[in-house]
Parts: sequence; structure tokens; C-alpha cells
Amino acid sequence: MNESSPVDKNEARPKRRRAWLWPGIVVGMLSVHTVGCLIVVFIATSDPSHAVVSDYHAKAIAWDQQRAQQRHDAALGWTTTIDVALAADMLGQRTVRVSIRDAEDKPLADAVTTLAVYHHARAKTIIEAQAKEAAPGEYIATMDMRRPGMWTLSVAVQRGEELFHYTTDQQVGAAQWSPR
Repeated sequence: MNESSPVDKNEARPKRRRAWLWPGIVVGMLSVHTVGCLIVVFIATSDPSHAVVSDYHAKAIAWDQQRAQQRHDAALGWTTTIDVALAADMLGQRTVRVSIRDAEDKPLADAVTTLAVYHHARAKTIIEAQAKEAAPGEYIATMDMRRPGMWTLSVAVQRGEELFHYTTDQQVGAAQWSPR
């Protein structure tokens, strides 16, 4: 006869639980890490303030044409002044007034003027409008610029065959900050 003692089933259970303890901890930590990474990816891709310049590769390739356009703009001698209303109306619309003068400081009339603006905190949202001529050399557009802060304003002016571009950054709708 075999004199070995029978194995207690209750004694085998704690050994089996201990065998799964460390692999379970590792799998749990990897799961928490994976969920954390997915949350970070979601936040990064849904951030409205993050923007990539649209068609950046084509713009990089056309760098020489852009520099030629800048030299052409300088040679034209046209000047542009952009004034944005301090307060937005109830719908968040602001009046943007563009004053354009030629090299002889005369108002530039009968030009097609296009505006493109974006707030620095929401660079992905570019707002475009066609300005209407209110007086010779004075063009007005109403744009959805409800957010106060720093805006980039770009103006494209075409009169006949001549094309002129002007871009500036401007503080809109809030007190201008200046160091004391």
C-alpha cells in the first residue's frame, strides 16, 4: 500500500493564486499604460488650438515665388492699414476696415480685396471675407471675430494685373499690453 497522504485541495488554491499574482500585476500596469496613451492621443488630436499649415509642402516648394511676390509688393509701394472694431456685436461680428494707398499716397480704388484672419489660439479656424469698397481706397468687411486677443490678418489686393499681399498681427478687442 501506498502510505502517501492525500493532497488537500484547499492547500493547492493559494499556490495557484500566487502563480497568477505577478503576471496579473504586469498585465494590469500595461493596460493602465495603454489606456493612458489612448487618452493622450485623443486629447492631442482633438485640440482646436493645434494647427498645421494647410498645404505646407506646396508652399515650401513655392518659396521662390513667394519671395518674388514680396519683392513685387515692395516695388509697388502700396501701403495698407487695417483697423478692427474694438467691440464685437451680439453675434460676435467685428467690422474690419482696410485702407489702401498707392506709391503716390493716393487712395487705391476699384480693387478686389480679400481678407483672411485667424486667432492665434485657434489657428486652424481661418475666416475669409471679401471686403466691399466703401469709399475710394477704403474697404470694409464684417467678420466673425468674437474672441479677443492676438489675430493674424492677411489682405490680398488685386487691381487689374497687379496683385499685392499684406499680413500683420494685431491685438483685437482687448486693452493693448505694454511694459512699464
